[in-house]
Parts: sequence; structure tokens; C-alpha cells
Amino acid sequence: MLLRFLRNQKGFTMIEMMVVLIIIGVLIAGGIYVYLGYIDRAKVSKAAGEMAPMAAALDAYYAEEGDYPASESDAITKAGLPDDPKETNTQLPKDPWGVKYVYTYTAASSTTPAKFTLKAIDGNNTERVVFEGTGGTSERTK
Repeated sequence: MLLRFLRNQKGFTMIEMMVVLIIIGVLIAGGIYVYLGYIDRAKVSKAAGEMAPMAAALDAYYAEEGDYPASESDAITKAGLPDDPKETNTQLPKDPWGVKYVYTYTAASSTTPAKFTLKAIDGNNTERVVFEGTGGTSERTK
């Protein structure tokens, strides 16, 4: 009788199916979390890779002129920073998050030399990559 009962068993129970689906869901959720982290790290790397030559161009401009460009349009036209071809006015291109790179200049005072800051900001208005230059030397600070 036991053999006949075991032969009639076909398929999985509802509990077994739910356990399998929960395990699959946990694996998918973990994969999505890892994938999103990878995408974010790739955007940071891309922004840093695009900004390093910009900072070097600003340092070269400082070496020739003794000061950094006073405005974003001067940084583009005089120091050779890239221009966004999709825009009609002179402005820096967009970073990997789709927000325009930000260039700021701080003039020299009696106690501090001239300084520039170049930032990549994400869609949440958070600074993701920052390059700062003072006295002809720049470095990535974030």
C-alpha cells in the first residue's frame, strides 16, 4: 500500500514552491544590489577620468598665466576645457549623472593663493567627484 501511495505522488507541495520562489527572490535582490553598486562605481570612475585632464589643463593655464580662469566660459575658451556641443552657450559638458560639471574660481587674497574647484554632482545634488587646484597644483579631494 505504501508503494502505491508513493507512486501517486506527483509534483511539489505549495510550501516547497514558496520556499524555492523566496530563495530565487533573495538571489535576484542581492544581484540587483550588487549591479547598482557597480553602475555607481563606474559613473564615479568615468567622471574622475573626464575631470583629470580638465584639472591638468587648468594647471597648465596657471603655469602660463599665473592665475586660474575667472569664469567657466574663460576656462573653456582660454584654458581649453571641453565645451558641451549640445548647448548654444559656452558651458561645460554633462557628467555621467546628466548634470553639468561645476567650475568655481576663488581669487587670490593676501593670505591665500588663487584656487579652483571642479565638481561632478549627481542627480541628488551630492558631490561625487571633486578636484581642487591651488597655486598650479591640483588633486582629487573626493
